[in-house]
Amino acid sequence: MTHDIMMLLAPGPPNAEWEAEKAGWRARAMGNVVCGYRDGSRLAGAWRRGFDAADRSSDPLGLML
Repeated sequence: MTHDIMMLLAPGPPNAEWEAEKAGWRARAMGNVVCGYRDGSRLAGAWRRGFDAADRSSDPLGLML
Protein backbone atom coordinates (compact mmCIF):
# COMPACT_ATOMS: atom_id res chain seq x y z
CA MET A 1 0.00 0.00 0.00
CA THR A 2 1.33 3.45 -0.89
CA HIS A 3 0.37 6.86 0.40
CA ASP A 4 0.36 10.16 -1.46
CA ILE A 5 2.58 12.37 0.70
CA MET A 6 0.89 15.54 -0.54
CA MET A 7 -2.50 14.26 0.66
CA LEU A 8 -1.01 13.55 4.08
CA LEU A 9 0.51 17.04 4.31
CA ALA A 10 -2.58 18.89 3.07
CA PRO A 11 -4.16 21.32 5.54
CA GLY A 12 -7.11 20.03 7.49
CA PRO A 13 -10.48 21.70 7.78
CA PRO A 14 -10.40 25.04 9.63
CA ASN A 15 -11.40 25.11 13.28
CA ALA A 16 -13.82 28.03 13.63
CA GLU A 17 -13.45 28.33 17.41
CA TRP A 18 -9.65 28.43 17.22
CA GLU A 19 -9.85 31.08 14.50
CA ALA A 20 -12.23 33.13 16.68
CA GLU A 21 -9.87 32.86 19.67
CA LYS A 22 -6.98 34.06 17.51
CA ALA A 23 -9.15 36.94 16.26
CA GLY A 24 -9.93 37.94 19.85
CA TRP A 25 -6.24 37.89 20.76
CA ARG A 26 -5.35 39.97 17.71
CA ALA A 27 -8.16 42.41 18.44
CA ARG A 28 -6.82 43.01 21.95
CA ALA A 29 -3.25 43.34 20.72
CA MET A 30 -4.32 45.90 18.10
CA GLY A 31 -6.60 47.84 20.46
CA ASN A 32 -9.94 46.79 18.96
CA VAL A 33 -12.61 46.04 21.57
CA VAL A 34 -15.50 45.16 19.24
CA CYS A 35 -16.39 41.53 18.63
CA GLY A 36 -17.75 40.78 15.16
CA TYR A 37 -19.58 37.62 16.21
CA ARG A 38 -23.22 37.42 17.28
CA ASP A 39 -23.66 37.98 21.03
CA GLY A 40 -24.04 34.73 22.94
CA SER A 41 -22.74 32.52 20.12
CA ARG A 42 -19.99 29.98 20.70
CA LEU A 43 -17.73 31.98 18.38
CA ALA A 44 -18.32 35.14 20.42
CA GLY A 45 -17.35 33.14 23.51
CA ALA A 46 -14.19 31.91 21.80
CA TRP A 47 -13.38 35.47 20.70
CA ARG A 48 -13.83 36.66 24.30
CA ARG A 49 -11.53 33.89 25.60
CA GLY A 50 -8.82 34.99 23.19
CA PHE A 51 -9.36 38.66 24.04
CA ASP A 52 -9.21 37.98 27.78
CA ALA A 53 -6.11 35.81 27.44
CA ALA A 54 -4.33 38.60 25.56
CA ASP A 55 -5.49 41.06 28.20
CA ARG A 56 -3.82 38.94 30.91
CA SER A 57 -0.64 38.53 28.85
CA SER A 58 2.47 40.56 29.65
CA ASP A 59 3.25 40.91 25.91
CA PRO A 60 0.12 40.36 23.78
CA LEU A 61 1.68 41.75 20.61
CA GLY A 62 4.90 39.76 20.93
CA LEU A 63 3.02 36.55 21.71
CA MET A 64 0.34 37.05 19.06
CA LEU A 65 -0.91 33.76 17.62
